[in-house]
Amino acid sequence: MKIVHITTSLSHSGGGLFYAIAGLARAQQAQGHDVEVIGGADLNFGKDRGEWGDIPLHPFPLGSSYGLHSAPFRDLRNARPDILHIHGIWSANSIYGRLATFRNIPTVVSPHGMLDPWILARNSMIKGVHAALFERPLFRRAYVHALNETERDAAIAFMPSLKERIFVVPNGIGEAIPSGGEQERSGTLFLGRLHSKKQTLELIERWNAFALPGVGTLTIAGWGDADYQAAVVRAAEASPKVEFVGPLHGEEKAAAFRRSRFFILPSLSEGLPMAVLEAIQHGCIPIITPECNLPELFRDGIALRMNSGFSDFQAVMAKAAAFSPAEAERRSDEAAVYARHYAWPTVATAILDQYRKVAHGH
Repeated sequence: MKIVHITTSLSHSGGGLFYAIAGLARAQQAQGHDVEVIGGADLNFGKDRGEWGDIPLHPFPLGSSYGLHSAPFRDLRNARPDILHIHGIWSANSIYGRLATFRNIPTVVSPHGMLDPWILARNSMIKGVHAALFERPLFRRAYVHALNETERDAAIAFMPSLKERIFVVPNGIGEAIPSGGEQERSGTLFLGRLHSKKQTLELIERWNAFALPGVGTLTIAGWGDADYQAAVVRAAEASPKVEFVGPLHGEEKAAAFRRSRFFILPSLSEGLPMAVLEAIQHGCIPIITPECNLPELFRDGIALRMNSGFSDFQAVMAKAAAFSPAEAERRSDEAAVYARHYAWPTVATAILDQYRKVAHGH
């Protein structure tokens, strides 16, 4: 099967979306399919190229986060895919997808959380115009890949006719690289894009007020908008309980997960956060909000639940601090085993099965 993915960014500037698409593309290629990726190349593309393996890429200059360029139109025409998979909306991706459906190319769209009510409420007038011109026409002829039931419901609320053309498959993760030895865990890690929806500043504020000895230092790892990141750095530097370490990738990121006892993400809106999956893969105990859209982690006793408004923050952190070393170790081991549910080969197979249905239905 010839599969073409389109994404706005081919580098880690795209946050978790970058790792999700690269992981899926590599897993599909490993299963014998012809996979290519079209995407924007920014200043980080060169050092992130290795994340894509030997998958053929069609980079175009990324002049803005919107990602509009003439090259994807040409590359898509030349590629002649059996399936086009669009990742993300509210950008030029929706224009490329609409053109593809007009040309009768079977198309799948992964909104990656971008139909969440919190997202829709931001710049709602602009999104209303954009939706009328691009997203709704695209969705009338495309199939939608939701990461979880919450996203499925949000997509159907946005456009009820999608009910017959939507499927649910989570993001995946690759195999963890062995660390070469056990390491004592301590502290709590926040890792990801620094953004108001992830409430990084609010987390630092609450940590300063309520942090307990049993959960140690809060380490902030990530990057974001210059102004927001600068505010995070100032807040971290002003606190003896918080450390800012900047962006982490590759082995540095894996090492940060391995040495942290807890991982925290107080997000207001997510599709399905890759950082949480990576955290449990490396044995971190997650402390997350329902808006992270991983209810199975609460159901199966893997994650601690906290309200996105921080109303129960002190109680949740007190519970975490009270874990005995044996209980913390047990939870850590259970998290690492549970992460196998999200292995890329399993996820890729499920999505490929859906591709076949899309092609057949088309």
